Amino acid sequence: MLAGKVWKEAASLLIIGRTTSHLGTKKKGCGLVNGDYRVVFLKRNTNNSFMPNMYVFPGGSIECSDFSSAWYDVFNKCGYSQSKLEELRTDAPPPRLYRDKPNHFILPELGFRIAAIRETFEESGVLLAKHLPENCLTLDDINKWRDIIHNDASQFVTFFREVGGCPAVWDLHEWISYLTPTHVGNRRYDTAFYITFMDKLPKVVFDETEMSGLQISSPQSLLEKWHRGEFSVGPPQLHELQRLLNFPHFDDLKRFAEVRGRKGMDEYFNVRILTPEGIIVVLPGDDLYPTEPDYLGDEPQLEMDCSMEELRKSANKLHRYELRPGSNMELVVNIDPKFGHKRPVNYNQVYKNPLRNRVKNQVKRLE
Repeated sequence: MLAGKVWKEAASLLIIGRTTSHLGTKKKGCGLVNGDYRVVFLKRNTNNSFMPNMYVFPGGSIECSDFSSAWYDVFNKCGYSQSKLEELRTDAPPPRLYRDKPNHFILPELGFRIAAIRETFEESGVLLAKHLPENCLTLDDINKWRDIIHNDASQFVTFFREVGGCPAVWDLHEWISYLTPTHVGNRRYDTAFYITFMDKLPKVVFDETEMSGLQISSPQSLLEKWHRGEFSVGPPQLHELQRLLNFPHFDDLKRFAEVRGRKGMDEYFNVRILTPEGIIVVLPGDDLYPTEPDYLGDEPQLEMDCSMEELRKSANKLHRYELRPGSNMELVVNIDPKFGHKRPVNYNQVYKNPLRNRVKNQVKRLE
């Protein structure tokens, strides 16, 4: 069991909020429609040891208390039996994150969702809950409990015992999982990403001890800012934003996520290859993806003495990013993902006014 020894486990949440503004408007200089929903991003502050100054989806490390059997009492008081909670488990192959958990833990499908909801509450003040008594929480109450839970995650179950209600775990749909690559820093995380939908986003107030900024906008607008160098995200967030380009409309994305979430959670572990031109980041399914990936980082960094164009032309199956100094991170994909997911859309190809001076330090940061 490598979790906890080589990497930590975490949960993250894509929060999708409906909006009626700019419905169906085509972005200027871009072949994409600016849809009717927004995505929540928080900016990690400079002092963070993992992804400082980068925009991320709300989320963080799991805690043992997220998997405590005490949660069964909380859900039972809201009318949900243990057998009802077990309906979160699907017939799909369980991802690595769900396997090899201690017998005294509650279902990992439940515990990871609780962790995502807890971390989202701590970081943004957005509480995903069901059956809360009406008008039971003032703004002062919310801020008090955020501080308490931030300092002691086990107080999250105490919060629901005292206030009432339960975490809205059925509103979180399995989306994808990412394991931090090797050779990119001292901290690594195996993270389950979920997606949830809100007809109206509540006020988001980020936790200033961990975060320094907030962005709530459409995938198209966020990618346009990324293209201009005004919005820094890691490869997982970039990949998922480009995947969302398949869905300009809130209702279509929600229907897709609800159905697809029962089909399985794919596991992405990016492998980097150094070339004379820069770095290729290969994902599962690519012809260059190793048969036995080096999850521990024991092996030297992979290198190939060929141009990126040569490596692209020699492959039949492509699922990679190409990073050249001074250029955009370029998505190259011609295969469909597993478990009914959608192939990401290459934003650079549909953006009609590519900018040349973009993220000159992008490759340097990864070296």
